[in-house]
Amino acid sequence: MEWFSIAWVFGIITLACAFFFLQMLVDYNTQRGLLVPALKQAREMKERHETEIEKVDRLTKEAEAQLSALHEESKALSQKIKALDGEIDVSKKADSDAG
Repeated sequence: MEWFSIAWVFGIITLACAFFFLQMLVDYNTQRGLLVPALKQAREMKERHETEIEKVDRLTKEAEAQLSALHEESKALSQKIKALDGEIDVSKKADSDAG
């Protein structure tokens, strides 16, 4: 068995490792080719959602400002109603006293 030596064993192991390394590179490139478009799409969706969130925040602030203004107006109208109710009561008493 002169043809079988440790050099042949190391040679075969070396070729097997090289083949395995090349197979890993091919698999990496294949997976990378699949992931790059998905990542790009995810980034685009993130940017689109960020702009939508900013729009919702802006609209929320505008609505809060309008609500605050309407609340102040409601308070003023409530006070006006109370004042008018007081005037009605006074005029009813004056009418009942006169009648």
